[in-house]
Amino acid sequence: MIFKLLTIFPDMLRAMLGESILGRAINSGAIQAEVIDIRPFSLNKHKNTDDAPYGGGAGMVMLAQPATDAVRHAMGADFRGKRIYLSPKGAVFTQQKARELAKEEQLILLAGHYEGLDQRVIDECIDEEISVGDYVLTGGELGALIITDAVARLLPGVLGSDESSVDESFSEGLLEYPQYTRPREYLGRRVPEVLLGGDQKLIDRWRRDEAVRLTLGRRPELLEGARLDAADRALIRRIKRENSVSVQLICKDADKLARAKANLYELCGGAMDFDRGDTALVLDRDAEMPEEYKRVFLPRLPEEGEHEAAKALGTELVGCAPLAFDPAFLGLCGDEGIKQLVFSGVNADEFACLAARALPVKRVDEKAVHYGKSRRALLAPGKRPRCEALFSDGKRQFIDLCAEPPAYFRALLNYAKTAAPPLKSKELDAAMVIARVYKTKRRAE
Repeated sequence: MIFKLLTIFPDMLRAMLGESILGRAINSGAIQAEVIDIRPFSLNKHKNTDDAPYGGGAGMVMLAQPATDAVRHAMGADFRGKRIYLSPKGAVFTQQKARELAKEEQLILLAGHYEGLDQRVIDECIDEEISVGDYVLTGGELGALIITDAVARLLPGVLGSDESSVDESFSEGLLEYPQYTRPREYLGRRVPEVLLGGDQKLIDRWRRDEAVRLTLGRRPELLEGARLDAADRALIRRIKRENSVSVQLICKDADKLARAKANLYELCGGAMDFDRGDTALVLDRDAEMPEEYKRVFLPRLPEEGEHEAAKALGTELVGCAPLAFDPAFLGLCGDEGIKQLVFSGVNADEFACLAARALPVKRVDEKAVHYGKSRRALLAPGKRPRCEALFSDGKRQFIDLCAEPPAYFRALLNYAKTAAPPLKSKELDAAMVIARVYKTKRRAE
């Protein structure tokens, strides 16, 4: 393959192309690479390649004439390949795109600079715009080198082993497995025994399993496009099961219990086990605190003396006020018990927003929102931002309002994210996280 890199800073590219694997590939004839300076093609007296943008604005724009003539020169009389402009507006470069470009006979890579390139060059001379990532560089030279390197290493004769370009991160849609070399033990850490045994089938399986583990832990989205076999999928299920958050759901209503399990399972990406564990998630507002668990989540603020009683039993009690206007909470636990919501300490716009988030609105008055079936939300005076929930059984509950109030299942999800084994990070106490949210001063929405 022939690479032609167009730039106004040719020395920057020549230095990189002469080193390491690319340098050896060029010297051996496995690939050809030519750096073309755009400046000599400028017809201006001082060979400048930029000018101020039409319409005003900061910075300069690369001139159309020098870039166009440089591309045409690079194409020659019989060009067969792709003309690419390195631009943050282009499609993001991926390993799949590298494979596609490796099938071309020639690549022309035009490195932009300043505030960009005159659009007429792109319209006239460019087949595709490519970005090497969602960030902005000072120029396209580094991007051109990245594409050259990624594509070249897929070509025959560039790497020392034809297998090297296969067993790498992203080549099979997975991150690469860990690598080890001599000595066998270093700083108290030993090379995995399977790599020392000489059984290539076991080594290949270990490497594949480790690649799947790394991808699941660090880049799980890659698994959607990866080529997975039955063993890979079985491993993923086992890892999720082993590292799942174990919690017991406590609820009198079987339908509500089923809804809660489905919602929580989806929110945690399947990393939740409802059949075991020493954590209890209580869904019934009027349920008493269970005593046989180490951690208990209640859908209400603990009543007087409950914290002390739980502590005496060796139980951590986490109270989460069921913010009735949060549709996520209603979807989890149901809303059939709510009769009236009274919002105070908020203005009319805030009230309308909160009330609309609670339940489907049927009718709106000046200071009331009607949900139908004798259910409504009222706006009342007051300095303290809070919601008073009146339930059909006559019980009342006061809930302090925060700018982003946490719903009940969000508290458990936070626990799952911070304390679950897969993360292997500093384990945060869910109770402290929730307490910090409730203590946060109310911010304007």
